[in-house]
Amino acid sequence: MDFVYDLVAAALTKWVTAIFAWLIALMLGSGALVHVFNILGKGGKPWSEFSLLMRVMDVVLLAFNLAVMIGLALLKPWAVFLLFAGIVCLQIIPYTIFRSHFVSQPEDHRTLNGLIATEVFMLVAFAAVLVWQGFGGGV
Repeated sequence: MDFVYDLVAAALTKWVTAIFAWLIALMLGSGALVHVFNILGKGGKPWSEFSLLMRVMDVVLLAFNLAVMIGLALLKPWAVFLLFAGIVCLQIIPYTIFRSHFVSQPEDHRTLNGLIATEVFMLVAFAAVLVWQGFGGGV
């Protein structure tokens, strides 16, 4: 595990990886705002009308987004590991295996598919940059 941590730490010292990390931090910041608006009842309907599961997910994902956003903005290696684990455990798995709990309208399927595809693309691209830069790649 030390090897992987060292690879990530080395990659985060390179400007290419730093830019990727900051862009992902911005995306997480916008996600955090969505959860804040939901909690404040500005997400289309009052928060009390959402299911308990959705309310819990709003709070958990808000905390996750803020923690990882701050960690990535500061270029901390732990934030990279939290990003990958959190996206997989808090979004990809729940939104695929337990999809019926998150779908209230037919267009929700399309929204979840787009979210999952975007996150998988982001993780693959970030992993590629981390490996490339961590092994001393150019730039």
